[in-house]
Parts: sequence; C-alpha cells; structure tokens
Amino acid sequence: MSLVLLHIPDTEGMLRTLFRLINNGEKLIIVDFDKNEKVHHPAVHHGFSYSRLKKELSGAGFISTDISTFYRGRKIFMKQDASMFLAVSRKQAEQ
Repeated sequence: MSLVLLHIPDTEGMLRTLFRLINNGEKLIIVDFDKNEKVHHPAVHHGFSYSRLKKELSGAGFISTDISTFYRGRKIFMKQDASMFLAVSRKQAEQ
C-alpha cells in the first residue's frame, strides 16, 4: 500500500480490515510519509511516527514489523521537505 494510509481518517480501523483480508503468513507492505509537523491539511495525516504505526499494526494483529526511512526529498509532501518510510509487517502463520 503506497501513500494510501495517509488519506484514511481511521488508520487503526483500516489496518484491522487489512489484517482480516490477508492470508496467514503473508506480509503487509506500507510506503508513506514520516511524521512531519509542518504539514497541515484537513484531507491527510501529517505522516506517521514509527512508534504510533508499530502500535497500530500490533493492535490490528500484525507481528514483526520493520520500519525504515528510505527516501528524503525537497517539497515532496504538501510542498514541504519530507522523508518516506517502508514498513513491512507479517500476519502470523497458523500453527
């Protein structure tokens, strides 16, 4: 999912829905913006902190989430300098 979560008001609800939709053992891969306090717009979040996103993914049921920033650019997020992350979470396989 690339630059989608940013536009969804209820991110926790969406992550729970995605958890139900994917098969056991599969991964959810998210690309989005790191938290940026300079961004203010009623239609988007101002990015995500790693700790908040990991908490929401874990709350939805995902395990072993890895998050890292992979890109930094000028004026790429609502005309502000910003960075982007890649998050990979896994839905545990049934035992």
